[in-house]
Amino acid sequence: MSRNIDSFIKVSGNDIIIKIKVIPNSSANKIIRTSTDTLKITVTSPPIEGKANKKCIAYLSKQFNVPKTKIKILHGENNRNKIIKICDLNSDDFLEKLEKVI
Repeated sequence: MSRNIDSFIKVSGNDIIIKIKVIPNSSANKIIRTSTDTLKITVTSPPIEGKANKKCIAYLSKQFNVPKTKIKILHGENNRNKIIKICDLNSDDFLEKLEKVI
């Protein structure tokens, strides 16, 4: 069973699926809540050879205290708009941590 928490977050069991927009070459790594149906993540890495994707995964891993191997890009590998899946994560813990960083 899955449920929608917000327009950009979907919870399915112990997995979290998030619609994000990655902004590479930014001055800082941070998560920004927008009024649209996407969570914006700025990263300092350039969008070359997957560096921005790797930085995004590393940043999410650090922010939500989950191993990088539990974070997957389901869609948008070569695009700024992505769908990310974080596996085996308690949705309540995730939402609490998300509220602290945005």
